[in-house]
Amino acid sequence: MPQRVTQLAAALAAGLIIWIVSTGIAFPPPASMSGSVASVPATSTTLPEPTRTILPTLTPPPTATGYLEAPSLTQAVIEPVDVPTATPGPIYQPTPDAQVGRRDAVLPILTYHYVEPWPADASPLRQGLTVKPEEFAAQMAYLAEHGYTTISLYDLVDALATGRALPDRAVILTFDDGYAGLFDYAVPVMQGFNQTGTVFVITEFVDQARPEYLSWPELRFMSSLGWRVEPHTKTHLGLEGMSYQRQLYEMLGSIETVEANLGQRPRFFNYPSGSYDDTTLALAPELGLWGGVTTRGGWYHRYADRYEWTRLRITGNTDLLHFIEMVEHGR
Repeated sequence: MPQRVTQLAAALAAGLIIWIVSTGIAFPPPASMSGSVASVPATSTTLPEPTRTILPTLTPPPTATGYLEAPSLTQAVIEPVDVPTATPGPIYQPTPDAQVGRRDAVLPILTYHYVEPWPADASPLRQGLTVKPEEFAAQMAYLAEHGYTTISLYDLVDALATGRALPDRAVILTFDDGYAGLFDYAVPVMQGFNQTGTVFVITEFVDQARPEYLSWPELRFMSSLGWRVEPHTKTHLGLEGMSYQRQLYEMLGSIETVEANLGQRPRFFNYPSGSYDDTTLALAPELGLWGGVTTRGGWYHRYADRYEWTRLRITGNTDLLHFIEMVEHGR
């Protein structure tokens, strides 16, 4: 029996040596395996310098390399990410001063939807929602040539709350729904005139990578150019009459999705089709929003009305003369 035990031990020892050699394990382990992790230089993705021309020649990022992909629709918790941007949003809401109730601003907040050629089979509704590229370029050229400066909703709320001066001819350009054509036809034209805008996105449609809507890499690139990306709910359903829980889902869900993909929390909201109610208006400040825009027309804005600011809709049937009358009103 002792002889068999000795033979078995020898066989096991020989087998162990063969296994160690075949697997490449060394004793003692090399320094790289001693518990420390060697640092790997992080790679960075440099956004291309935009071409400042009037024609739509802006080159989008070729791939999503260097960015996080959109979160899964089933992901319960979305972690915020660090994304480079040229225009970080303000962290703190402007504190109203003693004169806030006496202040107002008369300026156009323009509303666009599609900016692209009319489809061959475009219905009257689609034609009304679609501004052709050549007409959009003429409108932006008028603004630039007549001294208009594009500002953001952040600039407006700051001016109303604190009295900070706005440009003499200020205008806010907003784009509802986040259609893909904006990247090809609106952004290059506006870059040529040093203009920026605000795009309100339906976040679940972006998450689903629907081809008719902007992608997260495109939205990140636009953000780096100075655009503001704000939420327009998750699924574009009217909020009026919805339960508190469903409105919370639509509003907070879209807010956090924008934050997760762009690295900063959005502060303004767009009610789909202008549909909202008292529950919506109560939720907005609770969710950290600083204001919201409606579909009602108007030029007059006050701090007290910041969750129901009015806008002016530009349609596919708005000719240049009518456009001029709209932006020049009250000046």
